[in-house]
Amino acid sequence: MSNGNLVQAICDANFFNAQNSETPGGHILRYGIFSPLRGGKIIKNEQTSTGKALSNLVMTFIRETEQIPIKKDRLLAYQYRLSNIPVKGYVELRRVLKHPSFTRPDGTVTTGSDYTIRKKVERNEVFAYDVYGLNEPYEMVEGNWTFQIWYQDRKLVEQKFTTYWPDEKDV
Repeated sequence: MSNGNLVQAICDANFFNAQNSETPGGHILRYGIFSPLRGGKIIKNEQTSTGKALSNLVMTFIRETEQIPIKKDRLLAYQYRLSNIPVKGYVELRRVLKHPSFTRPDGTVTTGSDYTIRKKVERNEVFAYDVYGLNEPYEMVEGNWTFQIWYQDRKLVEQKFTTYWPDEKDV
């Protein structure tokens, strides 16, 4: 092998190793108040704080804020991008939610949820939304909400919101 080819081979190997050694990371693209447009069928999901989830939700962005006035059917949501995910197809992620304490209709008290979600990976990236709907009176509580997405043992994104009872001007 000539010196020129050896240098090129070393450069190619270094580039390959640099590409594959990048640490997975995440970035919040958009967050705040969203409103449902259609869909959002409520389904049973015992992994969540309420035992329910929204499926096939189509929503629209209202405004960017971390301060969320409480209103029925209001959506706290954020869009995120994960990068350098070394998986093809689908990846298992850990979705953590910590929220103010509330009591479900069955009498159980909850302060959050922690469960596995599956997201599609394309070109080592995941683009997704995480949404919580204030659908039931018992969910409409003031306080701090923290959403997290984890890959393996690494927290990739975190988004915080504070819910509060609005004045007339905030509705």
